[in-house]
Amino acid sequence: MTDLGLSTALDLLDKTEEEQAVVGDFCLRCHSPVGWLEGFSEPPNAAEPHLRGDFWGASLQEFSPTSAEAPDPLHNKDSEGHMDGITCDFCHRVIDNQKDAGGIKAAGNGGVFVTPYEFFTANPEWEGDMQPGGPRVMDPFQRESELCGTCHEVTNPFLMTLTDPDGDGTPVNVPHPIERTYTEWYNSAFPDKAGGRCQDCHRPMRFPGAQTWMLTHLERLWGPIDQTWTDLGYDVTSSRQAALDARVLDNLDFVDGATARISVVNQPESLRPGDTGSVKFRITNLTGHKLPTGYGEGRQMWLHVRIWTKSGTILEDGAVDPASGEVLVADHDDIFEMHALAEGYGDLLDEDSDGLVTEHEKEFHFVLLNKVVKDNRIPPEGYDKAAYMAQGAFIIPADEYADGQNWADREYTFTVPANARGNIKLEAKLMYKTFSNHYEDFLAEKDSEPTVSHGGHARDLPAAGSMTSNPQHWGEALKEIYEVSGNGPAVQFARKKTEIELNRE
Repeated sequence: MTDLGLSTALDLLDKTEEEQAVVGDFCLRCHSPVGWLEGFSEPPNAAEPHLRGDFWGASLQEFSPTSAEAPDPLHNKDSEGHMDGITCDFCHRVIDNQKDAGGIKAAGNGGVFVTPYEFFTANPEWEGDMQPGGPRVMDPFQRESELCGTCHEVTNPFLMTLTDPDGDGTPVNVPHPIERTYTEWYNSAFPDKAGGRCQDCHRPMRFPGAQTWMLTHLERLWGPIDQTWTDLGYDVTSSRQAALDARVLDNLDFVDGATARISVVNQPESLRPGDTGSVKFRITNLTGHKLPTGYGEGRQMWLHVRIWTKSGTILEDGAVDPASGEVLVADHDDIFEMHALAEGYGDLLDEDSDGLVTEHEKEFHFVLLNKVVKDNRIPPEGYDKAAYMAQGAFIIPADEYADGQNWADREYTFTVPANARGNIKLEAKLMYKTFSNHYEDFLAEKDSEPTVSHGGHARDLPAAGSMTSNPQHWGEALKEIYEVSGNGPAVQFARKKTEIELNRE
């Protein structure tokens, strides 16, 4: 591949469907790896009828209790897991791919090697499978951060980035980065720490993180998905709601206090009515990657600060509008986020009534993004700034953090009212949303292909679900879940309270 510039992307858009890059294939190799490996990632077209598994796919093997046949110990029933997303079974099949720098770094972009066999079965065809006492159910690779980096390191294979982190007109000459969680970890102090692997915090088989509101409402979409197992006589409930609710509590417990620490850098000891004072809070990143990390589309972190006395509120910044989910901050630059745009596409993007392409239209077209204009997310302890900039884990503006700095300061200035009574109370909460209201609106608008039952081509929503709005496409289903949840409510990462004496003498 010689020319990875913007012209390549524009040329691709002008080609026929058969000649274009398979976008769904690129995404699903991580989000639904079994389906991708088995060749279900894209429907066939006239020129490529093999795209649905006849040529590319290789069936994984599993033992299924729904199978009427006695399982063969070497070649069990073909997998039924292509719609299951990330599963225990898939990760336990993954072995070291040795693709990048002789196996030193993760390959990224879903570049996994897997065994096709069910891993609890003793398979002599998988070299090294047998151990004294039975089959091997875990490869050493599965204990390493490189396993996580296989999918948490994503790069657009067609576009060079137009990003100019130094502001001197010279972009960094790298393919456009989509997610750099693994690079963030790799070029920090954490690989050399005891307990510095991904799995040491994100515990295997549970993998707690910050996504909570969608878990609470998954059964609204999918219904009682374990009904088949219940009907077969297994001692399980048909509903997973209790398990999902437990994971939500696990997530909230995990992120609150383990991800960040808020401290007070300076504040006055006392103030009089009419005085102007200020307080500076410091947010220290305790994780092994940027805070927040992952693909930055729609993700926001900020301080919600309240200052008050018995007489009422003096200052509040960072509340969330309950009606829209909008974060209400005086200065939007204070929000920690990654902001990327699709630049240079002209009228290929939708225009508003005034004939202009809006920022949100340019911001959320995932595969067209080619320029990072903001990334002030807090780096981890001991981060290597030069390596970050060279490998696409940009800091923008480039002078936002010094080399190794894993904290950020936010200062708030206020005037004490003349009628203030009692000491001045201050509280800062570090809050995080996985979906901004603008991102959700964009998805609901763009994902508008009707389902098959409504005359379109999109897969029907699960019949066992309990959606109340009778959504005709998946964008409407997402919008219902988002709104029912309370507009994708924020979770708390950390909290700090302090107090200033009110002096009336």
